[in-house]
Amino acid sequence: MNKARNVIDRAGMIAPLPNINPNVLTGMSVVTSLLFILCLKYPLMALAFLVATLLLDWLDGVTARKFSRATENGYLADVAGDRFSEGLIFMVFFFPWFYLFSLNCLLSLISVKRKRHLILPLRHVFLVFYVFLFFSGQI
Repeated sequence: MNKARNVIDRAGMIAPLPNINPNVLTGMSVVTSLLFILCLKYPLMALAFLVATLLLDWLDGVTARKFSRATENGYLADVAGDRFSEGLIFMVFFFPWFYLFSLNCLLSLISVKRKRHLILPLRHVFLVFYVFLFFSGQI
């Protein structure tokens, strides 16, 4: 899994990205999470906002590294934004997602204390779940 992530991150590092504050991208990912919830009556549009949320989350880290803007405060803002985004999404899809979200909140606290990323990729797994529901006609 790390090899695939490294290849994707390298692609982002060579892509022509704008020199934007990564915290702006984090904020935009929270907004797209909210838009996902607001558009649930329109499953294709909701899916697009969910994909945008994950893309923006990836881009904030790539942008921070590419333009040497990676800081501890930026990391904390990213983690807080990610958990807030998850909270919005999993508030609607409560069981079992909200319990997993609670576990991720605990892991976030441990990650910050140990300075080692220990987060579950819940929104990524949820995307697969949502795509399955979408294509099986259940939403």
